[in-house]
Formats: sequence, C-alpha cells, structure tokens
Amino acid sequence: MARYKPIRSHKEQSCKMPLPRTRSLFFFGLFAATLWLWMPRSPLEPAESSAPGMDKVDEVPYTPRSPVSNFSDTPPIENHSLTAVLPIISHSLEGLEFLLSPFLVPSDNIREVILICPQKILSDARRALKIILSYRNTVDHPNVSLLPYAGSSYRNSTLISAASRVRTEWVLVLDDHGLQRLSSRQRAYLLSPLSISLPVGPNGFLRFPANASCIPATANFEPADYLIPPLVAPAHLFPRAFSHPADSDPWLVFGIRVAKTHLEMIGGLILPSNINDLNCPEQYSRPPSLERTWIDHRPNGILSAVKEQKRPSHSASVSGYFVLVVPYLEDLHVFMPVACRLQSVGHTVSVLLYQASPSDATYCSSEDCILHCSTLSHTTPTLNHWLESLDASPDVVFALDVQDFLSVTLTMVLLHEPYRDTTLIRLPRADIPYSDWIGSLTLRELRNWNVPEITISVITDHRPHSLQRLLTSLTRARYFGERVGLRINLEQTADPETLRVIQDFGWNHGNVFVYHRVIHGGLLPAVVESWYPNSNDSYGLLLEDDIEVSPMFFAWIKMTLLRYRHGGPENISPSVFGISLYQQKMIELRPEGRRSFDARALFTTNDTPNPSTPYLSQIPCSWGAVYFPEHWREFHDYLSIRLSEYSMKIHEDVVPDIRSNKWVKSWKKYFIELIYLRGYVMLYPNYANFTSLSTNHLEVGSHVKDQPEEEYLRKKALFMLPLMSLPNASMPSSPGLLDLPEQKLPSLSSLPVLDLMGRLSSASELLERGIERRAELTGCSAVISPIHDARELMCLQEFT
Repeated sequence: MARYKPIRSHKEQSCKMPLPRTRSLFFFGLFAATLWLWMPRSPLEPAESSAPGMDKVDEVPYTPRSPVSNFSDTPPIENHSLTAVLPIISHSLEGLEFLLSPFLVPSDNIREVILICPQKILSDARRALKIILSYRNTVDHPNVSLLPYAGSSYRNSTLISAASRVRTEWVLVLDDHGLQRLSSRQRAYLLSPLSISLPVGPNGFLRFPANASCIPATANFEPADYLIPPLVAPAHLFPRAFSHPADSDPWLVFGIRVAKTHLEMIGGLILPSNINDLNCPEQYSRPPSLERTWIDHRPNGILSAVKEQKRPSHSASVSGYFVLVVPYLEDLHVFMPVACRLQSVGHTVSVLLYQASPSDATYCSSEDCILHCSTLSHTTPTLNHWLESLDASPDVVFALDVQDFLSVTLTMVLLHEPYRDTTLIRLPRADIPYSDWIGSLTLRELRNWNVPEITISVITDHRPHSLQRLLTSLTRARYFGERVGLRINLEQTADPETLRVIQDFGWNHGNVFVYHRVIHGGLLPAVVESWYPNSNDSYGLLLEDDIEVSPMFFAWIKMTLLRYRHGGPENISPSVFGISLYQQKMIELRPEGRRSFDARALFTTNDTPNPSTPYLSQIPCSWGAVYFPEHWREFHDYLSIRLSEYSMKIHEDVVPDIRSNKWVKSWKKYFIELIYLRGYVMLYPNYANFTSLSTNHLEVGSHVKDQPEEEYLRKKALFMLPLMSLPNASMPSSPGLLDLPEQKLPSLSSLPVLDLMGRLSSASELLERGIERRAELTGCSAVISPIHDARELMCLQEFT
C-alpha cells in the first residue's frame, strides 16, 4: 500500500573513503553521523530536559503553517485495520446503545471497538453491553471489548494510553459523544479514512502563548498544532508511556509529540470544507446533529466458525511492495522460492545486494521468475538513497539476522517516516533454505509477522531422559529469527538428575523461566497453571516431557497463527481455540473405548474436497498444541467454577456419553466440557502417512501405568507418529509443510469440522448441541454472547 512520503529538506553528501589503516575510525565516525542524521530534530524542542515522555508546552512557539496538499492520490486504509476507542462515563450508559449503533454493523474498516470506562461503573457497563449484544442477530460486526481505568476522568491520558494498545495499524479516537455530533460526511471519513501519516479530524487548533485558536476548514487539509477527538491516526503515533504537565491539555502535548516526528512540524490535519460542513466549535464542544443510526432488534443468530464472509473487500489492494536486503547474490538465490511466489501473486519485489558487484545484479533470476535487483552505486550510494529511489515505501522488508553496518542502519532508517509502518522480518541465514512456506502468506499476514508472542511451556517431573529428548528436539528446531520464551514447570517430586538436565540446558532463542513447586500439585494444576496469557497476542505451546517435536514445528505454528489469528477477518473465528502439532490417529472419547482414526480416509469416503486438507476438531490435543489466550483465560474461570461446585456437583456429567467423564484427575475432562458447551474447535494437521509436527512416546507416568513390555510396545505404536523432517533434496517424497491444497493453508470456511467422536459435523450443529446442554444443566435460556466469559456461560454473573 502506498503511503504519504514527506519530502526531505536536507541533502546528503558523500565523501571519499579513507585509507585502510583508518578504516575502523572511519566506520565509527560514519556510524555516529548516521545516528545524528536520523535523530528527530526540531526547533520546537525545549532547551532543558524534561521528564521522560513529557513535553514542555510553554516553550513551544507558534510556527506559521501552509496548507497541505489534498491527498487526492492517497489510498484508503486497508480493510479491517482500524480500531475505535470510545470513552463512556456514568451518564453515557443510558444511551450506550445509541453510541454503539454505528459500530454494530458489518464494516469494511473497523476491526474492534474498545470501550474505556471508570472502574467504578465497570459492572454496569458490562451488563449494559451484554444486553445490547444479546439483541444482535449476527456477529458480523467488529469485536467489542471493555477496558476499565482507575479514576473519574478520562481527559488526562487514558484515551491516549488506550490508543497505544490497539492491535491494528490505525485508531479512531472519540470523545464521550461518539459520532453523534458529527455530520454524515465527517462520520463517513472517520470510518473510512485515507492512509495519511498524521492525525486527521474536524477540530484542530493553533496554539498561541496565551490560548488556543480554532482553525476553520478550507478547501484543503489545513495543518494544525494539535487536534482534539474525534480524530483518526496511525496507531504508532500514540506512546505507551505518556505524561504531561498537570495544568496542560494532553492533546496539545500529544500534538507537539506528533510534530516532532514530522519534517513540516505538523501536529495534525483538519478535514477540508468539502467534507466538514459544520462551523468550527469551541474546544471540547460540538454542535448537535439529529442524524441517527438505529439498531435493528432481532433474535440472536448462531455463531459459526465457518460462516461465509459477507463483507465486500474493495477498499484496499491485496498487492504489496516487498523489499529484500541481503549482502550477496548467493543469499538471494536461496530465498528465491519465496520472492518468486510473492511476485507470482501480484506483489512487487525489489532486491538490494549491498555487498555485491554491479555485475551480480544481472543474475537475479531463476526458472520461476526474474527479479529487479540493485547494488549500491554512485547514484544510490547509501541504503537511504536506495529506499527513496523506490516507487513507494515498502510494506515488508526481508533482511538477514546479521550485525553488519548496513543491517544496523536499516533498523534505524525504518524507525522514521515514511517507513514506520513497514514490517521488518529478519531471518537467520541458516533458516532461509527452509522458509519457502513464507511465500504462501498474504500481505496482511506478513505485515503482522511480529505480532504473535509465543511461549513454550514444558511440564516435567522425574523423567530426566524424556526431558532431555524434548529439550534436544526444541534446540534443533528452526525459529526463523523469532524470540521465543521457554518456561519449564517442575513438580515438587522432580529428582536431582532432572534438575541437572535443566541446569545444563542452554536456550539461544529467548528468556528461560524455571518454576518449581514446593507442594505436590499433580498433573491437573501442573498443566493448567503452566502458562497464562499476558495479552490477546500471546500464545502458549504446552508440552509434557514425553513429547518430541519436529524441526519444522515452529514454522507450522507461525504459518497457522498468521493465517487464522492475524490474517483477514474471514479466516478468524472466536470458536477456534488452538492449533495442534499432533495428528489424530486414535479417537479416545467414544464410550465403547479407543478406536483408530484416519482423517484422509474419512474425507475420501465422504467425498470431501481435498482430503489432504487440515481440519477442525473438538478434541483438545495434549501431545503438543498451542492454546489461544481468550479461551485459556475462560478455561481457568470455568475450572474454578466447576471445582468450587458453585454451579453443579463435581461428579455431574456435563458432556453426555463420553469416556472423558471418568478422567476425574485430568484437566482435559474439564476442557472438553467447556468445548462442548461452547462449540469450540481446534485446528489439526493432516499430512500423508500421519506425518506430524510432534509425537508422543507414551512413557510411564500419571496416565500410563506399568504393564508387560509386549502390551506396552503395542500401545506405544498406536501413538508414535513420524516427525516432519527438514526439507531435503535427497528425500523429495517426504511430506513438507506446503503439502496442502494449492500449497497454502485453506480458508477457514472450507475446513471440515469434526465432533468429539471424530464424526463430520458443522460449526452450527456443534453450537446448537452446546446451547441445548447448557439449558438442561443450568435452566438458563439467556443468549450466549461471543465474549469468552465462563460466568456468563454458566449463568453465574455474580460468581467471584
């Protein structure tokens, strides 16, 4: 997507290289000069230092502004890349339905609505929101969430802090009137804005030494020192840590911060008069508007994970601008499968070989494609010159995870406009031969590359050899430059040899945290308490110590998370609770006992298109699986309710006629109950020959008892699966990550759905079963909202 690209006011000059003996001093000086050139500098900066995150208002002089271009060539923002932040206060609750009505309809742009409210009205706000959502006959509208804060006024920094935490590229910040007091044209723009790299809104001000002056709209986008809500802006402009003098306007301080990042020292833009048909109001006051959008009250529909996408996708192009920055031609040739595939689907790919000779640029081709390659030369002597020579700012930059001079420079360059929206993906040179799967991802998915945070949680007791095997397989896996935290959970009975294995273990991919129980907990709390999400972008991979993983397990996790959690809204559903690494070979939940299972054979028998497709199953995997944050939090709450016996006796069967009802000490018994009541599903791989991303060695422990060796080996063979190996030219017939329909992950709506018995079903059928059973157990017929709330599920809103 092309972006507004400000013209630089300074000129860069080149100089001759020094003699070899002074080379180290030269590079040090050049590095320092580069830092100086890219540091934000402004005549508005105060002469004295201030507290971190705080700008001095009184020392900022007013600078005359010139009208800005009309941005006629600027494209709109991408689909579903906008989050609305709406403050509500006590007197807003009565009219909350009216405030929310513009957002509770299908939207091309808005992905989420965050309501911020004082802590003291949180319960009332949650209750009002649930009532409003229960009237909806569809979930085809943006997600709605509540964010409480301490205090009684949001006018300090609460709005700005909330805006800094959104997960989308753009944020619409409103005041407590929402969109009520805006004209229809103003509302239309704020809900479908252009991709302008500054705050834009109808109400902007020039700051003078004694007061502020409102700026009337003209035919152009008028520059302003600062704006007040409502306004729309890139999310990265909002700082996580924000403070301001007690007697100052936080929006003025925010405007000063924005101006310091902009070469023209602009704090925001005012909508032109052909959009803004209202007179400029007084600060924090809006003229009323009689236009309204009402909610149509109809019975609640059924939430389906495989529902067809009904929203048009015409407001943003799916093609992107990709840049590959590598030192040598050899690096490009290894990455060529990814680059060629991206180009084949309509993306633009440009390559910089920054340590290659000009003649190397003529060899940027393969049997599949021809790429446009450049080297540094007298016309583009620096990385910055080369980036400015491109037709547009890149959406994604691929680079090697190396620490040479240009790599450091690249990081600094991308911190500044117009590249702040560019995603940087650094890959280790050793991992590039195994990265062909990256080419199967969409532009949106690749732009979200750095969003998911994955933690590996290992659960162990006194099986040191098993633990050593698992840790060795984790060490040998490929992580594609990602930082991955490792948490090792030790039972109180862990033996000295197990402790020694952990003490001698080295992990090069992130932080390691070891948790040792002082009181024996057993397997249920050991698993349930082994991980807890810190955000809705954090994911937990749970591994018991008799598991072993494939070298490609992390690639499967990354590829599926980006498609089904951070891709297009048509591939995201609140009903999907996790991703399995393990293929199902046995169904263990049937009342008559364990039965063999083959997904490919089932799909072939039932004429399912593409029998090799991954699928959705209600069965939770405990032999290597990633769990999603919202569902894991809900499971914690559900388990607390069940164990407290507040809603029903612990021995009562929630799921009828299922073998897991006898697993009284297993966490899976209770997770299966939650899955059944909610209609949840997990994604499973489906590669040939049961090739898997994890396998289970079925070793003696909590669930596997001592038995005759012959019987033990027979059972073990039922669960041991072949692990997917690294791609190898000498073994072309081995299943690989892209052995999928059309060599990419299918759309969510096309995935087959299986119930707890391994039978083909549908998302709507699973949901209906759960609703009926919930009514039987609780006598509660209230509509279940898509919010992951176990108290609401069990009709226990007052349970604490």
